[in-house]
Amino acid sequence: MTPLLILTHGEFGSVLLKSAEAMYGPQSGAAALALGPDETREDFAVRVAKARAELGEPALVLVDLACGTPWNVALLAGCAADGEVLAGLSLPLLLEALGLRPNLGARELALELARLAPQTFVRASALLASGEGGCA
Repeated sequence: MTPLLILTHGEFGSVLLKSAEAMYGPQSGAAALALGPDETREDFAVRVAKARAELGEPALVLVDLACGTPWNVALLAGCAADGEVLAGLSLPLLLEALGLRPNLGARELALELARLAPQTFVRASALLASGEGGCA
């Protein structure tokens, strides 16, 4: 099972993981780390390194924003060297990752999530215009 490490500004990732666990049950091999408002990049990097060691490798790292501190720390920590780092975390994307990770390695999982990402975004006006009506 591919380990998942979620890195976000504030508690966003922790809340998403808890929400996903409410639907899928407890998730071993998944952890969320929140970058605190007063935390230095160096301190966060120490926590990321510890979490990577605990989860095992290679891991898929999901971050909220490309080029933000969690992204930069993941890249500097070498998370993309044998695993993968993806930005744009959302609850639908996390649910897909949790559902697919038992059967895919980190890089294969990242490729599949990139393929599925457009499907996690739904415009109500387009859905209604298609005559499908909604999600009832």
